[in-house]
Amino acid sequence: MNGSLDFAYAVRGDMIDRDYPFALCAALLDALPWLAAEPRAGVHPLRGATTCGEGLLLGGRARLVLRAPAARAEECARLQGRLLEVPAPLHIGSINQRELLPYPVLHARLVVTGSADEAEFVADVERGIEQLQIDCEIIVGRRGEVCVCGRRVAGFSLMLHGLSPEHSLRAQEHGLGLHRMLGCGLFVPHKSVAAVGA
Repeated sequence: MNGSLDFAYAVRGDMIDRDYPFALCAALLDALPWLAAEPRAGVHPLRGATTCGEGLLLGGRARLVLRAPAARAEECARLQGRLLEVPAPLHIGSINQRELLPYPVLHARLVVTGSADEAEFVADVERGIEQLQIDCEIIVGRRGEVCVCGRRVAGFSLMLHGLSPEHSLRAQEHGLGLHRMLGCGLFVPHKSVAAVGA
């Protein structure tokens, strides 16, 4: 099978810090060292986590989702049963493979290009889209931040729309911007262009 897949893992844990992505990335690289050299690998923001005080509470529906080439399926399966320290313990359960869907509208919760100014960010995104040879329209949403080595780095949510099936899959496989292993620049299907700021 060619292309990329999303590998969704059931997870068990109690409370983790809101700024978990960097610690989670470090734990995943320790468990699966090949991730560091895989340009199409990325980690989605944890799904099913509920905000609780200063942290995030992981319920029974919580999922850790890796995006990686389909050829890495066997390596991804080896993460099952592992215990990651983020630094609170995160138990990795069973895996479920999901194919990428060629929706005409895609959304990324946070895209980081290195530019905190919105106009410069748009220029960065347009260059990135051109390099990937993707034809689409963009809508920039809310400003956000991710913690990288103790430093707050700014970015924006981003919607791509008017995508052909081929270009939709290409955008999902390659992503845009920096810090894919921290949950940035990864696109997922979206049903409408109306909720980009939600």
